[in-house]
Amino acid sequence: MSSGPLARFGRVGVQRGAECALQAHYAELQALCDALGHAAQQEMADAIERDDEVARERAYGKWLGVRGILRAVEARTDEWTPVELHMLERIDWEHEQFRFPGIEAFDVAVSEPGAVALTESDPRG
Repeated sequence: MSSGPLARFGRVGVQRGAECALQAHYAELQALCDALGHAAQQEMADAIERDDEVARERAYGKWLGVRGILRAVEARTDEWTPVELHMLERIDWEHEQFRFPGIEAFDVAVSEPGAVALTESDPRG
C-alpha cells in the first residue's frame, strides 16, 4: 500500500503536532469531501436514471452530509442550521469527541460491577 490509491487511508503511527487543528488539514478534507461528494452526485444521477427514489434519497443524504462536513471545517456559520450549530457546540475538542445529547445522564462516578452507589438522599447512606 505504498503508492496505490489507498496509501493515505487507514494509516497507523501518525502523530499530530501540538498546534494542529482542523484548518491545518483543510486541503486534505476538501479533497476527501470533493471526491465523496462527487461520488454521491454520481450515485444520485444513476438512481434517477433507474427511477430508484430510495437510492436517490440515500445518495442525496450522503451528499448533504459530506457538504456539511466541509461547511463545518470552513466555519460557514451563515449556512449552519440551528440544530447543526447546537450539535457542533457539543464537540469536546479537548478529548476530540462528540458529546451525544443526553450523555450527561451517564456522567457518574465509576464503580465496581455489582456495587451499590449510595447518595446523600439514600436512607442507607
